Amino acid sequence: MPNLKDGFEQVRLSELRDQQNAVLNKLAYVDIIENWKPGESLYKMVLQVDTDLAAELKNAGLGNLVIKDYVNTNDRSGFCAIAFEDPKTGEVGMSFRGTEGMDDLLHNPKDMADNTLTASIGVSPQSLEAIAFFEKNEEKSGKNYLFGHSKGGELAAEVYATNYTNVLGVHIINPQPINPYKLGPDQLAALQSKKFDAVVVNGDLVSWLGRTPYPVRYVENNGTQPGFFGPHSIDSMKLDNRGYAVIEKDPFSGYAWQGLASTIATAVMGDIQSHLRVYSFAINTVVRVGNFMINDLPGMVHQFVEYLKQAIDRLQVISLAARIALIEFVGSLVKGVSLLFKLAFNAGYRYATANPMIKVDTYKLRNYADRLESINRRISQIDRRMDSLYLKAGFSDLWNLLQADLFTEESWNIKKCIYYLNETADDFETVERKIIQQL
Repeated sequence: MPNLKDGFEQVRLSELRDQQNAVLNKLAYVDIIENWKPGESLYKMVLQVDTDLAAELKNAGLGNLVIKDYVNTNDRSGFCAIAFEDPKTGEVGMSFRGTEGMDDLLHNPKDMADNTLTASIGVSPQSLEAIAFFEKNEEKSGKNYLFGHSKGGELAAEVYATNYTNVLGVHIINPQPINPYKLGPDQLAALQSKKFDAVVVNGDLVSWLGRTPYPVRYVENNGTQPGFFGPHSIDSMKLDNRGYAVIEKDPFSGYAWQGLASTIATAVMGDIQSHLRVYSFAINTVVRVGNFMINDLPGMVHQFVEYLKQAIDRLQVISLAARIALIEFVGSLVKGVSLLFKLAFNAGYRYATANPMIKVDTYKLRNYADRLESINRRISQIDRRMDSLYLKAGFSDLWNLLQADLFTEESWNIKKCIYYLNETADDFETVERKIIQQL
């Protein structure tokens, strides 16, 4: 096992230590230059804008990664994310940017507004952008890994909770908590699995801005980052000489003011989230059903509805009548959202809803095939008549005759059309006979 000072050999995304995870958490804060291209070296791209981070990336054994995608809408919504890939293993990682300038929060209105929305009602513009970014760039067999710091950690949690079956690992540092009241039982269980790894540095406040629905690894602070929000920095995490975070056994030791603020923040935000739980629940239903519809997973919608009903039955804080009304609301909501997404994203569905009966005139199919066959026969007859002209044509006309003859012969494309029309007619008639027999 190499010592940290010696650097790391090239590693897989599935084999990272805390020091390497920290580097990938920082990655989303880099503003990649505009002329990036998919497949280019991630190290070389980072080197152009941040030499220190590029050195960390290389020293961490991550110099083999290539850029896959990069989105920066920081000037509009505050969202920024980068996707990268290991060309040898096919593993894909995605890193999400957090709130910038924690000591100057008034100058981050977009991020702070997004933080408030996601904490209170459980969804925000950035969370929807993060889910869309993942679904665009995910490795389809599921070899995906998520990284994020602060708000970026919350976005990684949002993506994971929505697509947990397609993610192998989540490694986040000092994350803003995901709203637990919007989550279904399956999502809560996924957040409790070993795939989800949340590291919280001693003294960090942001990780306690609400109730945390997943276990955290509380680790020691190395004391290098000053200020009230100093513990929130990725660089505040204390590492041993092997690149692993050192476990903290005495939470908020040496950080009494942050500890007091965290206690108050958890109580206040938790109370706000609890009062808005019905809204969070409804919004999460819309987002998840939409996600299933876009990914063509109607079976998952039915399973999700069953999860929702179980979750509603456990809401003892509201009356039985309210729970029944909520279940009915979910049913109508799922139906409406399903229809909306099918109409919006599936052109074939729009045609099918407008034309529910399939009408195929197999007689016309065969008639078209016969007409094409007649055309082919006429072409063949013309070809034979042209062949008889060779003996009558003079030498000067021979070249023109050869050219005409080459372009006049029985058409194989027409033959293919004939076969297709006849086979289609046969197939539809066979299906029709089977339906009639079953009726």
